[in-house]
Amino acid sequence: MSRRIDAFVVATPGLEVMVQGELTRLGVRPANVTHGGVNCSLTWPQLWAVHLKSRLATRVLVRVARFKADGFDTLQAGLARIDWAEWLPEGGVDVTASTDGKSKLFHTGAIAERVAEQIGRGDGAQQIQVRVQRDVATVSIDATGPALHKRGYRGPAGKAPMRETLAAALLGASEWDVNAPLVDPFCGSGTVLVEAALRARRIAPGRLRTFQFMQWPSYDADAWARLVKGADSDVVDKCPPLLGTDRDDGAVAATLANAAKAGVAEQITVERRSASELVLPSKPGWIVSNPPYGSRVGGPDVRDLYDRFGAVLRERGVGWHVALMASRDTPISRLRLPLVPTLSTTNGGIHVAVHTGDVPRT
Repeated sequence: MSRRIDAFVVATPGLEVMVQGELTRLGVRPANVTHGGVNCSLTWPQLWAVHLKSRLATRVLVRVARFKADGFDTLQAGLARIDWAEWLPEGGVDVTASTDGKSKLFHTGAIAERVAEQIGRGDGAQQIQVRVQRDVATVSIDATGPALHKRGYRGPAGKAPMRETLAAALLGASEWDVNAPLVDPFCGSGTVLVEAALRARRIAPGRLRTFQFMQWPSYDADAWARLVKGADSDVVDKCPPLLGTDRDDGAVAATLANAAKAGVAEQITVERRSASELVLPSKPGWIVSNPPYGSRVGGPDVRDLYDRFGAVLRERGVGWHVALMASRDTPISRLRLPLVPTLSTTNGGIHVAVHTGDVPRT
């Protein structure tokens, strides 16, 4: 097997550039950013490291072949040149196909059937994707399995849980200093707080789970163990105050349970408290949260909530940095703070933006 592999690191739309930066910090050479992800070249150890250490990516697709496919004959000829035994273990596969509408091959069900027939296997766990664009087929294998936001620590969830990768992106967009206090006044199931603790303590986010590539012939269990050991050696005990509040008892309990499973329970303090009762540490830090969006996205009218929360921040949060996730209809202006949108993405199919700024002195 070649020393380097072509890969597509999938990202939530809007997070592509952040994912590119993360890959660069992990030593990967990104080729280019495109909608929905980053094309890059990886070594096998880098593929494993991305899964272990990425806080932002959704999954990794390994590109195993790209060839002309202007009919079923050329499709099958291209598939026949792939040494599937080199890539996949024994067992079944699950094939999905898509086309751009500009190719001679357009029946996705028939394409998927031909691929499965060519491989000669029944249904199974290994995910294969075939994309036909302008009569060119790209064949990819999913190296990840369940999406990377499924860290393995979240059990109970609030009414509107935020994906772990999006919480990490919110923290990144906030430009949080990991030595400064962080407060989440609408903590829900605690995802922002747990991700903050993992980041501050340098704990690898993929530490608690397994991945699909672990079943491949290329997988080296000893090399993976060394990689994990190296990541564990980077962990530090130092962590700034991380405070969460929520008015719901179930949210408080969920935050505590998730923090415990993630191994960061000692770093997080959470209390049942409304946003209007917010108490901040004396040393200014960051307020980072995913508050309720509002009635147009299925929630209650939150105008009064934002009026009260804004008044609390202006009274008690002078000098604090603020980063809030909000939908297009969230009455963010009612906070009466100089916040500006700095990152646009989606959360559960809703278009959202991270609004950041400082609480000024009056």
